[in-house]
Amino acid sequence: MKFTPHPTTAFTTKASGIVRELRNQIYVSEVYDPNTGSPEPVKKPYNAIWDTGATGTVISRKIAQELNLQATGRERVQTVGAGDKVNEYETDTYLVNLYLPNQLTIIGVRAAEGTIAEADVLLGMDIIARGDFAITNFEGKTHWTFRFPSNESIDFVEQIKEYKKKYSQNPPLSPEELRKKRNREKAERQRRR
Repeated sequence: MKFTPHPTTAFTTKASGIVRELRNQIYVSEVYDPNTGSPEPVKKPYNAIWDTGATGTVISRKIAQELNLQATGRERVQTVGAGDKVNEYETDTYLVNLYLPNQLTIIGVRAAEGTIAEADVLLGMDIIARGDFAITNFEGKTHWTFRFPSNESIDFVEQIKEYKKKYSQNPPLSPEELRKKRNREKAERQRRR
């Protein structure tokens, strides 16, 4: 594994079964640069959904009001509604800091105001593309993990090729075969004594 020279932060969320939405509790504050030495603004917890189909981050009006955010601009956004109907509207944008699980902080995110079903924040590709994001459903349990910044390419095809190359000559043994092998090796060591 090749790591980049700067610090890396990550988190993993583990669900007890298969989930249809990837949700995390995150914190949001008005934009703030901790390097300035200014007092840290209020940050509050909100429910967030990860969405690879969204190009940008969206926050609810509730967040804008509770954090007393000042609009920094306007943006034309598109959403997909019932029957795949595309809705287009203009909305306010805000600069915010996002505090993801495990103290992973992203400073100065431009977020559009919008409505998110059963959540307050939608994390789009503007956030996901800053790092490495992976989802697994091994043994019927959804796990998702996010690492920032990106450190390496994740390639399942290459992993399978490496596994096959490594084990094609010596395929992995079953638990029963491993037990028999250990017993043979133990008997051989005792015979040599």
